[in-house]
Amino acid sequence: MRHSGGVTASLLGFLALAAAVVAMPGADTILVLRTSLRAGARTALVTALGVVCGPVVWGALAGLGVALVLSRLPVVYAVVALAGAGYLAYLAMGGLRAARRAWRARADPTPSPTITGAAPTARGAFLTGLLTNLLNPKIGVFYLAVMPGLFSPGAVTVWLGAALGAIHGVLGLVYLSAVALFADRMRRFLTRPAANAVVELACGVVLLLFAVAVVAETFFG
Repeated sequence: MRHSGGVTASLLGFLALAAAVVAMPGADTILVLRTSLRAGARTALVTALGVVCGPVVWGALAGLGVALVLSRLPVVYAVVALAGAGYLAYLAMGGLRAARRAWRARADPTPSPTITGAAPTARGAFLTGLLTNLLNPKIGVFYLAVMPGLFSPGAVTVWLGAALGAIHGVLGLVYLSAVALFADRMRRFLTRPAANAVVELACGVVLLLFAVAVVAETFFG
């Protein structure tokens, strides 16, 4: 077993890697941004909470060795990746439909209080965030690659994985909360249908591009 200094160094190493992962905007960022613009910061924060619970689950699975299946069985990885791509495409289509509705309503001079589209419930917002993260197999592979390199084999357990996922989640929650609060501040500038349409179109296109990128990387990467 490593001494306390080695464990501290390992934790600091993981912290640096997790911060780098968090700093790279992805589908999670777009999802929280769009939710905040649609339904406000509170709902977006619930979505962010769902997102950051994902690394805890992935970390625990990596500790159990489940993530090893993803790296050794390409078929399983592909199935999870395709499910994730399909879910992102589903979210993207919702954004594109909302953009179309908003664009058709642009002749109405009355400002709309929110981005076009029904505001999600707290449960729906949480599950959307959670599924977006859980259907990303690269998170599981990340833990599988990082944990053995930073910690001694005997230390790699489900509890360690969950703890590292919680650390990752806290960093992600800080970042996504900032995104949610910033987007909420911008809502008053994006209340008219034309602006709503542009936001929904942009978010929908970006989510769709993420879905295409997942498929391309899975089969051609």
